[in-house]
Amino acid sequence: MCLEEIRSASNFNVWSISIHLRGVILRTVLMITQKFPPFNGVGVLRVTKFVKYIQDFGWRPVVLTCKRQENHLDAVDEKLLDGIPEDLSIHRVNAPSLYDVYRLVGGRAKQGSFSLSKNSMASLIRSLFVPDQYVAWYFTGVRKAKEIFQVENIDAIYSTSPRETSHLIGRTLHLKYKCPWIADFRDPWIEKQHRPKRIQPLEQFEKYLQKIVLRDSDCILAAWPGIIRSFEPDIEEKTQVLTNGFDEEDFRGIEPHVFPKFTFLYAGSLFKELSPLPMFEALDVLLRTRPKLRQRMQFVLVGRQDAFVRDTITKYELEPYVDIIPQIPHRECLQYILGADVLIFSIPDKQWIPSKIFEYLRAGRPILAIADQDSDAVQMIRRVNPGLCFASRDPGQIAGHISNLLQNRQISDCEIQNNRRLWEFERRQLAKQLAHTLDTLVNQV
Repeated sequence: MCLEEIRSASNFNVWSISIHLRGVILRTVLMITQKFPPFNGVGVLRVTKFVKYIQDFGWRPVVLTCKRQENHLDAVDEKLLDGIPEDLSIHRVNAPSLYDVYRLVGGRAKQGSFSLSKNSMASLIRSLFVPDQYVAWYFTGVRKAKEIFQVENIDAIYSTSPRETSHLIGRTLHLKYKCPWIADFRDPWIEKQHRPKRIQPLEQFEKYLQKIVLRDSDCILAAWPGIIRSFEPDIEEKTQVLTNGFDEEDFRGIEPHVFPKFTFLYAGSLFKELSPLPMFEALDVLLRTRPKLRQRMQFVLVGRQDAFVRDTITKYELEPYVDIIPQIPHRECLQYILGADVLIFSIPDKQWIPSKIFEYLRAGRPILAIADQDSDAVQMIRRVNPGLCFASRDPGQIAGHISNLLQNRQISDCEIQNNRRLWEFERRQLAKQLAHTLDTLVNQV
């Protein structure tokens, strides 16, 4: 479906209420992010889409980010640069990663699949990175930002995490130049997944860093409500949820990938902390009790998997039925999402809302959630599209959902065209909300 069809088909027209100001830039925002295209990844998409669309609402973005290091672990997608303004001012600075020390003593490799910790020494060294392994970027980032302020009329500052060093840069500039500052959190800070266990002095120091960032920022954005719940309640008056979303232009002209079998697809990195074990246990039970299904179905994992996931697949002898595809460019991933029969995600708790969910919703495919029925993610999906999501952590129930989905293929292609709640998550509409927040902060100065 093209964008023009959506505009004409829906009474709720998120586009018609927008004021187009391209070419009439009123204010400038410095956007601080550790990763920016050509880096690939879900975290990169959020800030990239803000940069892409915020000019339509009176804000000119200037980006401060890190240079790409050779042989870096993270994947690269040059196509992501196609969607940003041609005249965008991007300032890339050196950002030495302390992970180089970590790798020398047995941490994860520079390329390929990842493992968060391979030995106690590597874990200890990793725990010393406060607030993250790019803390050295604070010094190069602040220095470059001061040069930017000399030549640009910066009206506001936006910083996004992970990595939290971005917020330390934002805070320093906010205090020096008295510009309004938004601290944007895509994940919690102290309570986030993968945060290493630190010795007590460093633990207290990091909590102090979080405290001063939350205290001194003018506005705190969170990609999902659980992030705000992880902070102290006394900052609630300046917090707001601004979710992740999907970009309709990313779906334009995409042909769904054709799979030879009924396909359950998981898109994104998958590791032990996401609690995917019930999914593999359910698949094992189903294939042993109903062996005829072995010729009819497959599981596809698109992205990086840690050793636990690979070992679990081997343990249950699922290799013939699980296809692992390394991290791929974003549009290619969307082809796989659109071509799958059922989309899967797994979350470790009731609060986390993975960013992939919004593209899942746009794809209109049935969703199998390895999650609690009352989790925020499942409840959000059901508010947007009731009946789309099947959720459980019990392997027996998951096996039942898989079996039912195989038998009821007509469930696919759920209605999205006139779904008012779905289009509230379109990236351009979300950029409009960010611009409105920036306008409010600047007008208060």
